[in-house]
Amino acid sequence: MDEEGVEEYRNFRPFTRDSLFNIERRIAEEQAAKEAHKLKEAGDSDDSEDEIEEPSHHEPDPKPNSKLEAGRKLPPSLEEGSGRFVGRPIEDLDEYYHNQKTFCVIGRDKTIYRFNATNALFVLSPFNPIRRVALYILVHPLFSVVVMLTIIVNCVFMTMTEGPEEYVEQIFTGIYTFEASTKILARGIILTPFTYLRDPWNWLDFFVISIAYLTMWIKSLGNLSALRTFRVLRALKTVAVIPGLKTIVGALLEAVRRLRDVMILTVFVLSIFALVGMQLYSGGLRQKCVQNWTIELGPNISDIEWLSFVNDSNNWWKVGDDYIVCGNGSGAGGCKENYTCLPDLGDNPNFGYTSFDNFGWALLCAFRLMTQDYWESLYKLVLRAEGSAHAMYFVLVILLGSFYLVNLILAIVAMSYDEQQKQDAADAADEAAERMEEEERREILSQMTKSPSDASFKSDQYNPDKAEDKERVSLTSDQSGGSHLHPNSKKRGSVSLPGSPFAYRRSSRGSQFSWKKKPSGRATDRQPLVYQTLESLPLPFADDSAAVTPSSEDLCNFPFHKNAPNGRRYSFASQTRRHWPDARPPSRRSSFASNVSRNSRTSRYSVHSPLDPLKKESKMDTLFNFTRKGSQRVPDVVVDKPRLDRDNDSVSSLGSECVGEKQKMSPTNTFLCPSPTAANVDIKDVMVLKDLIDHASGHRRSFMSVVSVQPEAVRDKLMNYLCLWNCSPNFKKLQYFVSLFIMDAFVDLFITLCIVVNTGFMALDHWDMNEDLKSVSEFANTLFTGIFAAEAFLKILALSPINYFKDNWNVFDSFIVFLSLMELMLEELPGLSVLRAFRLLRVFKLAKSWPTLNMLIAIVGRTMGALGNLTIVLGIVVFIFAVMGQQLFRDSYQRYINDSDIGGGMPRWNFDDFLHSFMIIFRVLCGEWIESMWGCMRVAGYPCVPFFLLTMVIGNLVVLNLFLALLLSSFGAESLQRSEADDEPNKLAEAVDRFKRFGAWVKVKIIVCLKVKLRRKTKRPVIALSPSSSRPELNGKEALADGQTVVGNGKAYELHQTQDTESLSPNKTDAEKGLDLPDGEKVGETTALLPRRCSEGSVNKDSKSMLGSEASSSSSSLSESEKDIKVEADGEPEINEVDIVYVKEPDDCLCKVCTRKFKCLATIEESKTGQIWWKFRCFMFRVTEHKYFETFIITMILASSSALALEDEYLGERPILKAILMYLDKCFTAIFILEMLVKWVAFGFKTYFTDAWCWLDFIIVSLSIVLLAAESFNLGDLGSIKALRTLRALRPLRAVSRWEGMRVVVNALIKAIPSIFNVLLVCLVFWLIFGIMGVQLFAGRFHKCVDADGTRLNISVVDHRNQCETQNYTWTNSKINFDNVMNAYLALFQIATYKGWTDIMNDAIDSRQPNYQPLYEDNRYMYMYFVLFIIFGSFFTLNLFIGVIIDNFNQQKKKGGSLEMFMTDDQKKYYMAMKRMQSKSPQKSIPKPKLWIAGIIFDVTTNQMFDIGIMVVILLNMITMMIEHEGMTHEIDEALKYINIVFIAIFTLECVLKIIGLRQFYFKIPWNVFDFVVVILSILALSLAGFFENFFVSPTLLRVIRVFRVGRVLRLVKSAKGIRTLLFSLAVSLPALFNIGLLLALVMFIYAIMGMNFFMKAEEEYGLDDAFNFKTFFRSFILLFQMCTSAGWDGVLNGLIAKCKPNEPCTQYTIATMYLVTYLVISFLVVVNMYIAVILENFSQATEDVQQGLTPDDFDMYYEKWEKYDPDATQYIQLDMLSDFVDFLEEPLQLQKPNHFMLVKLDIPICDGDMCFCRDILDALTKNFLGTTETPDMPTQQEAETEYVVVSSTLKRQKEHYAAKIIQKAYRTFRRKKHGSEDDDEENDIDEDCVDNGDAETVVVETTSSHASDTTEQQKTVELHADSDIVA
Repeated sequence: MDEEGVEEYRNFRPFTRDSLFNIERRIAEEQAAKEAHKLKEAGDSDDSEDEIEEPSHHEPDPKPNSKLEAGRKLPPSLEEGSGRFVGRPIEDLDEYYHNQKTFCVIGRDKTIYRFNATNALFVLSPFNPIRRVALYILVHPLFSVVVMLTIIVNCVFMTMTEGPEEYVEQIFTGIYTFEASTKILARGIILTPFTYLRDPWNWLDFFVISIAYLTMWIKSLGNLSALRTFRVLRALKTVAVIPGLKTIVGALLEAVRRLRDVMILTVFVLSIFALVGMQLYSGGLRQKCVQNWTIELGPNISDIEWLSFVNDSNNWWKVGDDYIVCGNGSGAGGCKENYTCLPDLGDNPNFGYTSFDNFGWALLCAFRLMTQDYWESLYKLVLRAEGSAHAMYFVLVILLGSFYLVNLILAIVAMSYDEQQKQDAADAADEAAERMEEEERREILSQMTKSPSDASFKSDQYNPDKAEDKERVSLTSDQSGGSHLHPNSKKRGSVSLPGSPFAYRRSSRGSQFSWKKKPSGRATDRQPLVYQTLESLPLPFADDSAAVTPSSEDLCNFPFHKNAPNGRRYSFASQTRRHWPDARPPSRRSSFASNVSRNSRTSRYSVHSPLDPLKKESKMDTLFNFTRKGSQRVPDVVVDKPRLDRDNDSVSSLGSECVGEKQKMSPTNTFLCPSPTAANVDIKDVMVLKDLIDHASGHRRSFMSVVSVQPEAVRDKLMNYLCLWNCSPNFKKLQYFVSLFIMDAFVDLFITLCIVVNTGFMALDHWDMNEDLKSVSEFANTLFTGIFAAEAFLKILALSPINYFKDNWNVFDSFIVFLSLMELMLEELPGLSVLRAFRLLRVFKLAKSWPTLNMLIAIVGRTMGALGNLTIVLGIVVFIFAVMGQQLFRDSYQRYINDSDIGGGMPRWNFDDFLHSFMIIFRVLCGEWIESMWGCMRVAGYPCVPFFLLTMVIGNLVVLNLFLALLLSSFGAESLQRSEADDEPNKLAEAVDRFKRFGAWVKVKIIVCLKVKLRRKTKRPVIALSPSSSRPELNGKEALADGQTVVGNGKAYELHQTQDTESLSPNKTDAEKGLDLPDGEKVGETTALLPRRCSEGSVNKDSKSMLGSEASSSSSSLSESEKDIKVEADGEPEINEVDIVYVKEPDDCLCKVCTRKFKCLATIEESKTGQIWWKFRCFMFRVTEHKYFETFIITMILASSSALALEDEYLGERPILKAILMYLDKCFTAIFILEMLVKWVAFGFKTYFTDAWCWLDFIIVSLSIVLLAAESFNLGDLGSIKALRTLRALRPLRAVSRWEGMRVVVNALIKAIPSIFNVLLVCLVFWLIFGIMGVQLFAGRFHKCVDADGTRLNISVVDHRNQCETQNYTWTNSKINFDNVMNAYLALFQIATYKGWTDIMNDAIDSRQPNYQPLYEDNRYMYMYFVLFIIFGSFFTLNLFIGVIIDNFNQQKKKGGSLEMFMTDDQKKYYMAMKRMQSKSPQKSIPKPKLWIAGIIFDVTTNQMFDIGIMVVILLNMITMMIEHEGMTHEIDEALKYINIVFIAIFTLECVLKIIGLRQFYFKIPWNVFDFVVVILSILALSLAGFFENFFVSPTLLRVIRVFRVGRVLRLVKSAKGIRTLLFSLAVSLPALFNIGLLLALVMFIYAIMGMNFFMKAEEEYGLDDAFNFKTFFRSFILLFQMCTSAGWDGVLNGLIAKCKPNEPCTQYTIATMYLVTYLVISFLVVVNMYIAVILENFSQATEDVQQGLTPDDFDMYYEKWEKYDPDATQYIQLDMLSDFVDFLEEPLQLQKPNHFMLVKLDIPICDGDMCFCRDILDALTKNFLGTTETPDMPTQQEAETEYVVVSSTLKRQKEHYAAKIIQKAYRTFRRKKHGSEDDDEENDIDEDCVDNGDAETVVVETTSSHASDTTEQQKTVELHADSDIVA
């Protein structure tokens, strides 16, 4: 084996007894070294007690190599040669473990396993044959596969309703036992690392196996079925085996860890809401309507009779199965006639599970509100019982609890997933880079061994003695994870190579090239030497004089990678050139970038070049790190210039003349002046080159086959004929003509239209379709199938199969065509109608030409990859909970059948078998848990609560939010703006473009004709244009004159004319002449643009760096290109800072054109009348600009809106109010008309009608005028006019434009509308597919036969429609059905919002054939349709709304560029910190009272401990409140009363003490005022107990609010930082949330008024009753608030359409669906999602602040501590207090003692009188914390205000002290010499006085150089001894 081979296997050494001995030796050595070190330290500490300790810079602890962790795959650099060691113990690969007893084994799949080398089970050494066998089995891939299969089979058995036989269970247990024992034998049990129980996943196994044996053996324990449930956890073992799952589970666990804070906060907030609910509604839900007893029993009855009558449930008002809750308060639900509302009767609603009677139930209610599950029921119950004013409680809980907390959970899950994903992506990138590098290294090694001229390498192999060869070929991974190769090459044979194929020359001929030596002194134009065909080959270029050129053989053998960096072509020479010291800088043209830019003309500025000198060295550079000594320059290939110049249509280059000036500018610039030294070309090389060129242009085969051409193999021939269809030339011609036709853009347009029409035909399908329509539809289907089949066939013919099937869309097309044809052939067979559903997939073909749909499918596709794993996790979670539910509750559910008390048969949602369990858990994942839980609790009791809550929290809040997080993460801006480069050009756009161009052409022709006509009238001198100056047209506009500017995207460019070419160069002065081109239009393919720069002189210098690749120099001349010039200006528009100047007078009356054309108008303007009119306009303008004008208008708008709110159902009963409102309406209309006229006069029509908000005003005013006119003609009662009256509800919208906060939100919304609309359309397309499928599956099948009460009859009574009608029953249809596509849409919308979906599902799974009576669960597998729809139609599409809105937010933020765009990250952090600092300043602390008693009290009350003590008391008070409950015993009641008195006493005492200590300052703190009010009210409540009973707000309620004082204490708790962050993010979001809340309120207001107008007379059925309806404004508002979370809208819809008869047209139905659906889309999907977007945004911002910078909290803390040192708020402290002060601070600003030298390093300024300024100290500490020492100081306003004089600084002071010491020392030495040693004693005394106390002899100054990019701090320690001569 050669030397390299030996090198390969050095990493793998078999693990032998010697290896073990060596490890033990190393451990002993290390131990000895530690002992010695300890002894040495002990000795040192005695000597150095009096010296200052130096900071110790010990090495950081070594860490294990993450790439070599157990369970990871081998890094690519180690893969080679690992094959021989598979399954055998080898020495540990990781250096970290070299002194630990471990060894590795490599599995067949290259996985690393790490084991402990101690004895397993105390007896099996690593060399024991038993252990070796166990090892081999364990690392074999089949082992995990078998275990995996066993788990899956076991899971299947677990789902069986009847448990499997006993022996099956024993077999599984046996397999698991074998697995565990193998692992234990191979690893050992637990004592040392890497043993069996050290892995948490194995705990799970161990636990499961132990339980299996327990249940088997100890029969006396009874059947431990509950314990056996834990077997389900085996499903989790899959996680440990599938690789991708670990990351998802990692993210989940990380999320759960982070959720700790949110959970604490959630429980806290929910407890508060629960307490408030208890105080308000305890016992309130047991009020019922009781029949009047006087009617039944007469007026005179005894108490006992009355009690028994009232408590008899038969006398209560009942609707359906529920007793109606009522209330006696205002706005509460009433009872019907002859019924009275009485309290405390019977049980609470929903089987007694819904109440606020004690803390537990109240907390459950609060949690239910937070998760918004069926909360509309609770809302209605409470509002019916207590009155509509209590809606406020729900508003708070929903806004704070539900929207805020639930979305915080989402934000945290999203963040932890995001971080996990970044981590994974980084790992994958490392791996890929390493693999690529390894391949390249091997490739080069193989080339070197093959190449004949590698003797020079061999002779030069590794020599350890040579210094420069120390960097030998190293195969171990270095930090970057790659293996690098640094061979040293001396000399290589040299050849000349082709020049850079830089520009195509259309007219050049072979004869143009002449080979000769380059004349020195003159730079010639370089021209390409290579044909275009060679352009794609990565040849080195001859004009790279620095290229090392391989010999001719190498050219044939060199591997030209297809997978070069970035997957693009690159130049060998440009790669290798950079490292050579004597090489000139690389020529721009041969750079990688030029290759890229040849690839894509669009990207002028090549961004991706991995060889960008600013970036770190590319992998290739390190690869070709040859050292080049003395090799001669390579000849340049020169083109005969004069010959070229004769062709006048060729191109000259920018650097055509090498002027002296340019030489001065850049002496090293090879592009401008190529170096003249070049040798003659060897003719052999030219021959090689010629061969190469011929070969490449002849047939593109690989370089390797240059030498040997083999005969074509049979396989290739078959391939050619069968797949490529390379047959006869005639066939080729046919292919060509077919492709011309089928690939044309118009054909694409036609096909797209066919798809749309076909979809339309499919959507026509409906129930009871008439025969003609049916036959037309069938015919259309056949026709379209034919068209699509023909398209597919022709495409295959044109492209040949191999090319056709390369495109995924084509595969998709052909698949659908195949299915359609199959369906046509098998039409007769039953049951194949499902195939028709596949036709729907054609809709997806639209995605080809519809970017949003395409993006969406891409997102879904991309997410699917990641979702694959998540879906498995979701599947495992659902599976585990479903099986657990089945095992735990299955037997209990039998009670529904057996127990007569519960009765009613088995509910639909049960745990009876796996399918039903799965559906219950799926329903919980959708957020509906409460009803299933009630059903469970009725039979199984309280164990259901933790089960369902756990499922809800884990399944819905964590796993499902991870789903959402995934979606949001794949929704990055990248996905929205995917580079179009990789997509083929959009054919549809091209077709549309053709129409546009045709239209434009016609327009231009017409304009030209008109111009010609006009020109004839006014003749002008004709200027002859020379051919060179003639310019191509610009987008049909006039061409540019020379020197004119093109403005694109905010940057100006100037067109210059050079001899042959046109180029654009920057210009400033002529900007006024500029021509503004639309964004994105490009000027000429060949013209490059330079962004505007500071000075014109820099053009030539900058042109290189900016163009990145090809300059305009060698582009083909424009006279040759017939294409239009288009300007392309990349980059963001520049933001111009402009001072706004407000206009003081109106616009002119008439436009300039009018006055110019018609002179008479000008005279009118100047006449007296004109002057008066102008003055009048100016006056009106001033009126409109006056601040009171706007205020007045807003008042009017609000007043008129309020008037609209009064027009409710009861208006007819109040004639006076009606008359008032009518007159008011006319007044308002008049005022608004007047306002409009005033604005017309003031602004003129142009300004008025170009403003969108003015248009809104205009439309609303016009409506009012039409209504006025109609009323005056007595047409007020016409339907159309009534509809117009409804539109007056839009009036409040006018307030938006006048309200700043709201306008911001609305503008953001308006900007998002296009993308929201797009998503809406895509949703509709997605849903259309499910809708059409639903119509196919369920059309006509929801009909059923019902009796008079509306109960569905049993199938035994009625089986068919005919039977139903003959027996005089009613054959009716469900209100929500799938009879046609529109109905299907409505049904799907209900399912997607999870409202009313259970009824639809019940109908679906009971359905049989059309016209047959439904049967209970006859069609139960239809559940799958709904599950699939919910996953794709709801999870995906509805969550896309959130994605779009968040994305829109981020884009808005990016646009709002500011200062921060130009700062580095560090500067940004510092800048933010400064901004926060400026908002704070030291507060004057409260002075201490003079009285000594008051002084003591003051000290006590201002102490933090006092606050914490009071806080504890408040929390105890809360706990006692929690103990209260409805129906307490007398004893508990009394006890609580006394405890309450104690608490009141404590709070009163606190209040009194604080007032004594703080005196008048007590009332300056808001919390104190609040406390004071609470104490006063509590005392009053005690003394006037009776009086307060009727008081609206009970004092106990106020005591609950006290709990919020916890917020004050949180700041004192160090560990509560997470919760502080959450509260901080809430505080930050509040303003934005308030604005969004206002917008929501506005939408609700408008819809409430519209609802009142439309549905005032609606029936009180289903979701409508006497308290919830559209009769009055307030009730409508309450109902709409409920529906803004989509709650209960299905019930409202059913109520509104109750009058409509099935299968008959009904306008009410249309109006109701439109009204509700639009409201839901606007409120639930858009506005509420904006809420979510704001929370996510602010939360991530707040977390970032906490992680990176300093929060306002930290600054508050600083100033709080400052008060102690500077009680008078002078903003200064003494220098000698500084050290104590910074030590007294808290983290993160604290500098602990000893901090003297740290303060010196911080260089804090010292002012007059040795004082330090507070801002300076804070600034220094901030910089120190952020590590931004070299950030320039930002000027603070504070410094400007307070005059302060800096006299020194801490660093300067230290230097002065130090200098003083040196002088003293020198003086001493001088004295000694002078006087001799007799005066020593005196001097010593002097010395001690002179030297400053505390200044040590040895000074350590640390200078920390930290850079933004460096995370590691390099610390230089300078020792300053008194006798050294260094000055700090």
